[in-house]
Parts: sequence; C-alpha cells; structure tokens
Amino acid sequence: MRSCGAVVACALLAVAGALSAADGPALVADGKACAAVIIGSPQSAPAAAVFVAMVERISGATLPTLAGIDPATVSVTDGRLKLPEGKSPHDLFVLIGEGDLTRKLGVSAQGLSPGGIAIKSLPNALVLLGADDGRPNDGAGTLHAVTTFLEDALGVRYLWPGETGLIAPPRKTILLSTLDTRFSPTVRQRQIRFLHYHDRVQIGLDRLGFTKEDFDRTMKKAIGAAPQQPSWAAWQRLGGTLGLAGGHAFGYIWDKYAKDHPEWFAMQLNGSRDQSKLGTDRARLCKSNLELVEAVARDKIEELEKGGRGSVSISPNDGGRAGFCVCHNCKQLDAPDGPKITLWDFSTGVRKDYEAVSLTDRMVWFWNGIAGRVCKAHPDALLTTYAYSAYVAPPVREKLHPNIVIGFVGFDYLRDKSRADGKASWDGWSKMARKMFWRPNLLLAGRREGLPAIYVHKMAEDVRYLAKGGLIGTDFDSCCQNWAVQGLNYYVLARLLWNADANVDEMIDDYCRAGFNAAAPEVKRYLLKIEELTNRTAAEEVSLAAPYTPEVIAELRGMLDAADKAETDPGVRRRVAMLRTGLEFTDLQSQCYRWYDQNEKAALGKEDKAAFLQLMDRKWVLMRRIFKEDTLAVNVAYLCWGGEARFGKMGWSKPSPAVRAQVEADEHGRPEETVR
Repeated sequence: MRSCGAVVACALLAVAGALSAADGPALVADGKACAAVIIGSPQSAPAAAVFVAMVERISGATLPTLAGIDPATVSVTDGRLKLPEGKSPHDLFVLIGEGDLTRKLGVSAQGLSPGGIAIKSLPNALVLLGADDGRPNDGAGTLHAVTTFLEDALGVRYLWPGETGLIAPPRKTILLSTLDTRFSPTVRQRQIRFLHYHDRVQIGLDRLGFTKEDFDRTMKKAIGAAPQQPSWAAWQRLGGTLGLAGGHAFGYIWDKYAKDHPEWFAMQLNGSRDQSKLGTDRARLCKSNLELVEAVARDKIEELEKGGRGSVSISPNDGGRAGFCVCHNCKQLDAPDGPKITLWDFSTGVRKDYEAVSLTDRMVWFWNGIAGRVCKAHPDALLTTYAYSAYVAPPVREKLHPNIVIGFVGFDYLRDKSRADGKASWDGWSKMARKMFWRPNLLLAGRREGLPAIYVHKMAEDVRYLAKGGLIGTDFDSCCQNWAVQGLNYYVLARLLWNADANVDEMIDDYCRAGFNAAAPEVKRYLLKIEELTNRTAAEEVSLAAPYTPEVIAELRGMLDAADKAETDPGVRRRVAMLRTGLEFTDLQSQCYRWYDQNEKAALGKEDKAAFLQLMDRKWVLMRRIFKEDTLAVNVAYLCWGGEARFGKMGWSKPSPAVRAQVEADEHGRPEETVR
C-alpha cells in the first residue's frame, strides 16, 4: 500500500476528535479504485452518490457500489470485514449510512443528537454515518458525515453556489488515515432563508429590462450543478427543524372578520379602525378585545386539529402602513416605564411619527389569553411568536405563558447600540421563555443598497454567546445572494451554526487559502478591510456608502490587482474577478448614494443633474452586465426593487434613450442606429 500523507483537521471537527495522520490503505491509487462502497440504508443512498461523485471528480476513479450484500454472510474478525467470495472486486470498503454491517463493526448513530455524525476508520473499512433514520427533525446526518470527510480529509470546499465556488483539489491517490470522530451540532435547527424569485424580484427585473425566464435561465447557469452535487446549503450542513409553526400569523384576519367585527381592528390616530386602504394583509389588531382573543383561540384550535402538528403561530402581522392600536384599553396594557420607542401613523395619508412605550406587555397579554384557551384543549401545544419591532424588548409586567416559544428578531451589525440593545433584550426574554430561537434580519443588511457589509467577528461572538445560552434553532432572514460583497458572512455563519465554537479567524484563513491559493494574503486583506469599514459605519451610525470614497475604492482595487497578479490558476482568477465585480458595483453605487444623501432635499442645477443622471445610467448598464455575466456577485434584480425607486426623487427612473439604444446595439451586435 502507498503511505499516507499528513491530514490536517480543520476547526470544524476540532471539538469532536480531530482527524489524525497515520499510514493507511489507499481508497484510490494512481487514479484507480481500490475500495468499494456499501450503502447502509435507503436513506443513505443520496449521500453515497455524493461521495462517489466527488471522489471521481478529485481522482478520476469511480468506486463501485455493491448491491445485494446480505449482512448475515459477512463476518467481522479483529475489526476486518470479510465478504463472501466474488462479492467485491476490492477488500477495502466505505460504509455509508448506518446499517447491520456498521453495527457489526461497532459503529452506530446511538448517542448522536439529530444531524450528528460519526466517522471512523477500521483495518479495511471507512464508516461515514449520521443520525438520520428515525430522526425526522434532521434527516441528513449521513450527508453531513460525507461532506465533513470530503472537507477535512480531501480538502474540498464550497465557498459559494456554482462551479466557481466549489474547490476540489485533484489527487490521483487518496489514502485512508486513522479517523475517529463523533460530533453533534448544538443548534438543532440551522436555517438560513435564501432569496429566490418573487414579485419584488420581478419589479427589479422589469426595471432592468429582463423577464422571469431570463432570471430562471441565468440562475440555473450560475448555480447549475451535477445531480449528485448537493446544494450549497446542504453541503454546509444547514438543516434540521424544530417542527414549529412560524411566520406572521394573521394575514387572513381582515377578510374573515372585518365586515362583522370592525371593532376588532386597531384604532388609528385619526380615530378610525378602517384599514382597507392601509394594506389588509398586514392588518393591525385591537389586542385588548376579549372577543377577538376568543375568536383567534378558536381559529388556532381548529388549525391544530386540522394541521396534524402540535404547533401554531400567533405572531402579529409584519409592518405595513396600518398603525398599532391607540385605543384606551390597549394603551392601558402597556407598561408606562417600558422603553421609549417611535411609532408611525399613515391614517391621514401622510406619515406621522410619534413617541410611545414598548408594546411588549400588551402583546404578551394578548398571546397569554390565546395560549390559555388553546392549551385547555391541547395542553402540549406550542404557540410561536416573534419578539420583534415595537415589541422586541422583554415585558415589564406580564409573565409569559409556558407554552409560548419566542422567535427573537434582534441584533444589528450596522448600529453598535442596536446590537447591544439586542443582546440585553435576548437576555431578558431568555429568563422567562422555556424555548427560544433566533430569527434575525441580520443578513438583510444593505439589502436595498447591495454594498459590502462584513461582520463575521461580531457574528461569531453572538452565535457562540446565544448557543451557550439555550439557543435551540435559527431562522435567518435572508441570504440575499450578494456573494461578492457579503459572501464571507454567509459562509462563516453556516459553519458557525454547525459548530458554534469554531474559530472565526481560522475559518477566514481557510476560506482564503482554499479559494485563492497564492492570492490568499491579498484577498484576506481585502475582506478584513471591508469588515473594518463596516465596523466604522456601525460605530458612527452612518450609511454603508459613506466610507467608500475614491481613495478607499482605489486602495481596495489595488488589493485585488495584487491578488490577480499573485496567482495564474484560472479558477482562482475567476474568483478574484467575482470580487472585482462587487467592487465595481460598490464604486458606482456608493457614488449614487452619496449624491442622494447630499442632495435629496436640494434643487440640483442643470449640470449637476446631468452628471447625476449620467452616473445612474452607467450603473444601470453595469447592473445589466452583472445580471447577464456574474449574477451571483450582486443580486441586482432585487436591488432594483429595493433601492432604485428612491432615485426618482432626483429625476432618474430609467436610462436615457441613447443609453438603451447603445445597450441594445452592444448586446445584439447590431449597429446602434438600427435600434433607436
């Protein structure tokens, strides 16, 4: 057998028994298969397909998968498997997924938490299995074991979706080291939402001149992977579920009750309870109304009995133009000494801001009323709701019903004070709620601007803090698919949710080394510089665009130039090019936002306005190019919904006819005059 080189365990498994270096047999030698795969259970077949496909990608060798092996005919002597004569072309085996054979070898998922993994080498076998069968709240444990092995033993990394983000270092020989690892993730539900096509994206597509078909085709091309290649999220071991109903719960309530019970809806500052012109899918309720409490409780009991699971959501609707109730009875439920907040009212057609106190106590009173009634009929039911918005602070007077689960929508990495307030609020809620999960909007930072925002060190501190303080799951809203400007956040977060004790600096080093080879030092400097700028904006509470002056852009561009020169590998240069696309967009977008911030209320002169419109036209052209050529760099379609409308105040709504004609000519290879 060939001797085995050193295998360095990454921080991912450091807490669970790191992979150690030793001489061992070859799974693949000089591009030829030396081992066979045995699948432990039907649930493990997809994970086995991933393993076989990735080994083939790395080495060129296809490991045969054995079928029809009767465990009763297989013997185990001194930890060695022996199959009946003629059943396998090799005497080295990779067992994927728990089954009778792995149990014969003394390796099982017993004792692992949902989603946990076991990786163990034996004299003539490698076992990769996870807690999946019979644990429906995280049924991908074996896939987690496979991707962990591929990363730690073979150096595979998946930095972002698509072929450019997948790094699989080639090697003709793959040697088996001494492995013995068992690990269970602390956070049982590791969920990050991913922004896909919806009506907001369509608004942006319309502004850019693209269709849904264009969007689907472009995304498929960017992310397209082999059938055996899992999604980026699955590769990063995201997954698991708490089985809790979530989301804002009362989108139905106006249509069902407004006609017969207008008094159940929130009184606005003008004295009206009519919300028909304020967005009825986000209707606000009169929380002090006992008849409403009774009706909602009946609805939730019916939902439990029809839904087949033991959880319902009672979370208030998300913010719209309707204001919170200002009737006397609701205001009496508020704690006078609660934190001061600012609310808005649109009942007169013009936004009016006014001061109030935290609405948490009235919300908890309302939730408790529903929970008490529901739990008389279903004592074990769980009722989920959000600590959010005007009710993110913990209650002052009210105590929380024990069956209520809190999804905490807090923390902010663009405002240091908000981050500190979020931590204090979490601590307050955690003293009264038996179960809490984290549903932050952190990944929405800069969603309207698409500008760089990196905050991985702060995030690592907070994930570790919450994990040690009883965090049972996450539901992050949302990965906006801005991989060139915020991709490091997505990558680090996913891995922290798997192992909250992972060292963030080691993750950054690994990200840069794996993806950028000799360019790694310059790329690391670039990413840490952006984090420094993000921290500065958070401390000074200024816009994300503020620090990206021409001088800073030039400094960052110099780092990427140096990175590009340091490495000749085409894959690395493509990854550097994606970062450069993000920087090009940052340059133009930050200029546009500075114009807006400085001149929003000013009357621009003719020359200044012409210069601004020309800048916006240039950005529109760049956004079209990004969409067509580098769509994962910046999600420009979403940005055109979220941010571009504001520039209408300064006279820009669409590019000039001349620019549109030039784009048409360039994209279709026709003379410009034929498309004017």
